[in-house]
Amino acid sequence: MDRVISLREHFPHCRYYAPSESDWTVSRVVFDPLECRVGDWLALGEGCEDPAAAACAGLARGARGILTSQLLPLPLPQCIVADVEGVAAKLLDLLEGSPGESLFIIGVVGGDGKTTTSLLTAGLLRSEGYRTAYDTDLGCSDGVLQQVAEHRQIELQSIARFLSDARDAQCAAVVLELSRDFLLSSAAASLPIDLLVILGDTAAVDDATSGSRSPDHDSLLDRALGQLRSGGVAVVSADSRAAIAAADRAAVPMLTFSMQRDADITAKIFDQQPGETTLMVTAGDVTAVMETSLTGPAMAPCHLAALTVGTLMEIPLHRCAEHLRAIRKIPGRMQRVAGDGGPQIVLDRAGNSKRLAAVLRGIRRECGSGKLWLVAAVTGAFPDTELARCGRIAEKFADHTVVTSAAGGKQGFLAAAHEWLDGVRHPALPRLVADREVALRWVLEHASADDTVIIAGGWPTDWPLLERAGLDGELELVAELQNERNANSQQSSAPPVLLPHPALHPWS
Repeated sequence: MDRVISLREHFPHCRYYAPSESDWTVSRVVFDPLECRVGDWLALGEGCEDPAAAACAGLARGARGILTSQLLPLPLPQCIVADVEGVAAKLLDLLEGSPGESLFIIGVVGGDGKTTTSLLTAGLLRSEGYRTAYDTDLGCSDGVLQQVAEHRQIELQSIARFLSDARDAQCAAVVLELSRDFLLSSAAASLPIDLLVILGDTAAVDDATSGSRSPDHDSLLDRALGQLRSGGVAVVSADSRAAIAAADRAAVPMLTFSMQRDADITAKIFDQQPGETTLMVTAGDVTAVMETSLTGPAMAPCHLAALTVGTLMEIPLHRCAEHLRAIRKIPGRMQRVAGDGGPQIVLDRAGNSKRLAAVLRGIRRECGSGKLWLVAAVTGAFPDTELARCGRIAEKFADHTVVTSAAGGKQGFLAAAHEWLDGVRHPALPRLVADREVALRWVLEHASADDTVIIAGGWPTDWPLLERAGLDGELELVAELQNERNANSQQSSAPPVLLPHPALHPWS
């Protein structure tokens, strides 16, 4: 049922202007004048370049009134507020029936691993019997239907609708990946959070493509902590002193986890075999062993963060480990390609040099006597210094490196490849192959069955639908090349044909 909200009742401190006696009730709020319908209220936030023109366009389409930060010369009721986005967010929440009040909302923020941690946490809660919705860079679910949207919606309207859908699906919890863009948006300012998971060294990480510190990152972390409700808890990586300091400033209860330092919940990599990592997890006086197919030190902190959330939700540690063990694949995150008779193939997003180093270091432990091959995509989207840093890391850990273009095309490949080579001591060793399919074909033809091939990045990562489509296309290409390799191998291993020799078999 459509709700109707009285502006004067819920926002008595706002200033109201109307040319005549007006109706100050709201049933729908829009931010784009082109989306206006008769009876809508139009919100003109900071991003509106020409409020008067936008208001005129809304008036022409039947707008009932406008939310604005300045009085405009128009015959429309105007609610004048200092923070248009904040009032609009509250209005949208009220129009949806305040869905966040009945949901346990978990936010995940930090450096690398936000998507993986969000999906692991949602999977853990679902396995325990909690109907859980989630929204990440790889896709979303309202608790019933899973979908991969064309691009991730972080607007006020989409967040309010998402929480409303999760409530209507009778979800108990919602897991949200809080990216930098999300935290910078007005949608984050109105989002209540019950539990905030802070990953990694957030003081030194922000833009995943640059690896450089963002000048407003600390304020973004403080903003996220400020969204915690009364009684909210922060789950913080003990490896990040900045995160711990921020939680102390916010005076919120805190539970810490770490792979390296003393913390409330700790873990060590006990064993690592091809395709499987064994973690020893300790929480107080309880220890549990967890095996996972999402291998290596790049994925272990994500598992530990999800385990900490599960422990905080009073799920026994051994049961958390069992639930997480059942999650065997996350697209583009240490994703293994099934195949017979060929090298092990791993796909990873490897969005920056830090992540690339963690992936290569982890796979190096699994290689044994086999060689490590790296097929690395380079684009002009990466800063020059970051590409050079990636080249230096690849030379250190990989036995063979092939630098190729992204799946989107070869534009800018040569310049980016030269920046990569700037970080390499022996620039004659890496192979530069602009054509991605040719590069993968060459690697699979020359890698032995004992080797491991890492395909690092190359598919779009800006929008979920494009990323998933790029990953699916990569999997199809790799499967096709593996089949060709196996077919050629079978032909070459056919038994020799014995021809009769005249000296041994004289003519009769």
